[in-house]
Order: sequence, then structure tokens, then C-alpha cells
Amino acid sequence: MYDLFHDISLRPMPFSRYTAKELWTRPHLSKQMLNFHLSQETDLASRKVEFIDDSVEWIDGHLSLSGKRLCDLGCGPGLYTRRFFDKGAEVTGVDFSDSSLDYARMTSNSDINYLKADYISDELPSEFDVITLIYIDFCALSPNQRSSLLSKIRRMLKPNGHLVLDVAGSGSFLAKEEATFIEDRLMGGFWAEGEYVGIQKSFIYEDQRLVLDRYIIIEPKNTWQIFNWIQHFTPQMIKTELQAAGFAVVNMSGDLTGASLSEDSDFIAIIAN
Repeated sequence: MYDLFHDISLRPMPFSRYTAKELWTRPHLSKQMLNFHLSQETDLASRKVEFIDDSVEWIDGHLSLSGKRLCDLGCGPGLYTRRFFDKGAEVTGVDFSDSSLDYARMTSNSDINYLKADYISDELPSEFDVITLIYIDFCALSPNQRSSLLSKIRRMLKPNGHLVLDVAGSGSFLAKEEATFIEDRLMGGFWAEGEYVGIQKSFIYEDQRLVLDRYIIIEPKNTWQIFNWIQHFTPQMIKTELQAAGFAVVNMSGDLTGASLSEDSDFIAIIAN
């Protein structure tokens, strides 16, 4: 018990533990994350329908999706893929959550191609005109993972193809605070079906503009953890990272609806080729 609590008390090295896949592949958590995706009461897993509609309109306005081959990485339950398809795109959605993909297939046009795959490690199709990576998925990755993914995306895109992504900005970083919470059934039973005690310990890494929310779930017969890393960017940081991977930034906005961008924006939306 001492070893566990001593470990909990320590500040982990950035990206030293990576558990992002657990959120989407543990059966109970996968169902919970799907519910959060579909909820119109929270933006924790996906944005609300009105914002999604406006985002797809904004992307289509810039890239004219009709007739384009589009791949939505981390497509979840198909909230964007269905709308991209309605704009006339030939759509492939990629995700590793069975629950989300089952829902996407059940609610989407059968002409949308859904692939169960990990876009970090698995081979994916190529020759796309547009690749999307939406709702700060990019920010959960380590610098090495981000570099590797951008290289993969370059290979997947046709010449002059476009990448559309959004990342967490300075405003959301400045709003974060270090804190520790210990609660019976933390987050109202989100983490496990039965009884458990949940510990959330949040760390701020000022120099790296990085936030870690570490969750320790203590069940009667099992203890496990989730490390939720979120990298935050300034406009220049994300531009530099994309340029290092061979991308040129075409458009940069305060979100995927085209909001004005400032150094303190909560989000940064980018179109690059």
C-alpha cells in the first residue's frame, strides 16, 4: 500500500506512462465514453451538435468536400463522418473503440467505410484528399507520437491534400490548476460498474505547457490507473510542429467554426497541406 501511495504522490515525467487507449477499449469505459460523445449536456468527449454542424460547414467552405476522399481519424460514433458524407465526400472513419464503431455503423449510410484500427500504430489506407483529426486528439500524444503521426498522415495524403485538426490553446491551459480529489465512485460511477474509490490528481507542467489528469481507480479486487495528458499550444508552437513535418499552414482560427484567433484562445483550428 505504501508503494502505491508513494507513487501517487510523485510527479510523473511527461508522457512517461501512456494509457489513452484504455478509455476506449475497457468495456465499461467504452460505453461511458460513447454516452459522453452523444450527450448534449457536456463537451467532455465531443462537441454539441450545433457546433459540429457549424464546423463541417466551415471545413466544407474551405475545402469543398464534394467528391473528395476524406479520412476521419478518431471518428468515434461517426458524428462528423455522417456530415462529411452528406457534403458529398467519400468517407473513411478510423477508430479503435468497438462501442463507438458499432454505433457509427448502425446510424450511418452503409457507403461510409469504418475501420477498426489504432491510427498511431496500424497501417492505414492512403490517397486521401482530406484527413481530419478533431477535438484535440493530437494533444493526447507525446512529441514522438505526434511526429510519427504527422509523417504517417503525409504518406496517406495525396499531393496537395489537406490536414484539418484542432488543438488546445493557451486559454484552456491558463484555466488549469493543480488539485487532488478523492471520492467514493468518482464522477458518479463513470470509471467502474461496481464499488470503487477514485483519486484524481492533476499536474501542471508550466515549461512544457502540459497538463496531466491522473486517475487511480481502487476497486475491491483491482487497482488501475489512467494518465490523461493534454499538450497545449500557442499558434506558433503548432505551426512550428507542423512545418517540421513538412506541412504548410493554410488557415489558423480560434476553433473549427472559424472564430477569431488570439494568443489566449482556448482552441486553435488548423488547415494545412
